[in-house]
Amino acid sequence: MYKCVRLTKKNLACFKKLNDKRIYFNPLNKDFFKKYYNYNFGKQLLMRRKVRLIKDNFRYIGYIWADSNYKKDCRINAINIVNENMTDFLPFKYLINSIKKNFTTTYLCQKKNDNFFILESIGFKKKEGTLILKMKIDKNIPLELNTKLDFHIFQKGIDEGLRCDIQNRIFYDEHRVPLTLEDIYYDELQNYYFEKGAIFLKKDNKFIGYGQIILENNFMPVIVNFGIIKEYRGCGYSKYLLKYLLKISYLNGFNKIKIKVKSSNYIAVNLYKSMGFKIESEIYKFIL
Repeated sequence: MYKCVRLTKKNLACFKKLNDKRIYFNPLNKDFFKKYYNYNFGKQLLMRRKVRLIKDNFRYIGYIWADSNYKKDCRINAINIVNENMTDFLPFKYLINSIKKNFTTTYLCQKKNDNFFILESIGFKKKEGTLILKMKIDKNIPLELNTKLDFHIFQKGIDEGLRCDIQNRIFYDEHRVPLTLEDIYYDELQNYYFEKGAIFLKKDNKFIGYGQIILENNFMPVIVNFGIIKEYRGCGYSKYLLKYLLKISYLNGFNKIKIKVKSSNYIAVNLYKSMGFKIESEIYKFIL
């Protein structure tokens, strides 16, 4: 028989064990105690109120930790069930029913085993998604010559305004907050920033594209901010720039590389797959 209970000091140790296993269901589940132990008594009390544990008879088997606001939005920070029978969705339903009613509930989840199937089975709908693709790179990357195309390495203290303009043109969307010079300067100060990997693409001396390599955890190159200005798309320029970024990565001692893309961007996904990238992980927002 399942029962949902509040988190208290008495069952905190049991919850700690469940929290330690949070990535079994979703690698993106947040660590409750990362914040909890840095708070004073009052804030710790408020945090505990946001957690519900579920018991199977006398055994704690799972929990949900969620934040809600006055706009009737609820965000799940973590949910997990430690249960041998993962085809039993009832504990998940109990936990979902224990949080705010008539709220729009969102949850960011990375695909692992059957977690997407479980979420959809209890009523969640899969919405926005990000694919993370990865490939091995070697010295045999073909780089065709094109006399009309050229590359320009970003220069600190000179090209910030140019990068700001090019990226805003590439990623223009009426709902997107435009990039600012402050954003560029902030980017340059981060540990992940890789000076040799910020590249503009030029056609007939006009800047038409940009791509950037950053270092994830100081060792894994990741291609970001990659794109071509709208009026120059469909001519193979994306592949030309992508090959150059792969070549730079290889020449700087890297043999693997990642790239992130929206799951709905089929053209980009097909381009990356044609170059040898394979999907490593999928991250989606789920809404109930």
